[in-house]
Amino acid sequence: MNYAMLREIVMARRKSFGLLVFLVLADLALVLFVSLWQQPALERTQSDWFAKRDAVAHGVDRSVTARYREGERDLDLFQKRFIAKRDFAGFLSELFAIAGTNSLVLKGITYKPTLVKETGLLSYGINFNVTGKYAGVKSFLADLARLPKMVTLDSVSLASSSPIEESVDLKVQLTVFLKTEGA
Repeated sequence: MNYAMLREIVMARRKSFGLLVFLVLADLALVLFVSLWQQPALERTQSDWFAKRDAVAHGVDRSVTARYREGERDLDLFQKRFIAKRDFAGFLSELFAIAGTNSLVLKGITYKPTLVKETGLLSYGINFNVTGKYAGVKSFLADLARLPKMVTLDSVSLASSSPIEESVDLKVQLTVFLKTEGA
């Protein structure tokens, strides 16, 4: 079979050969699409799915819904930690009670309110001194750290009033965040 005969066959069956060329090009395009784009995407999706399945099997659900619920729960807990402005006196009495439980004497509390403009919260800077034994002071600081309220311990300073006695003076600076009635 020579070139001229092949050319005559193609000219006689032009539509059939055109369709054949179109099908070969379409098949080539489909093979390239599957191998270059679809297969890697499928592998990524499968690995993500296997990772999520393993996380659920081990008790860790990291789906979007689970993360959203966890974020909402954290935000609710965060909001509950703010002290209502009307409960500020109760918080101060709680400080006195914590000091009393640790056998400490709380001397004079001073506080200064400041409005946090972006959030509508009040922050109270509280300064006070406590006196007692070192073990009581240490326990008092631990109790302050475990308070479930929005309180930050800004500064602590220790001083010994006597070289003979086991008495320690503790000066504490706290910041307490309060919700206003509108917030």
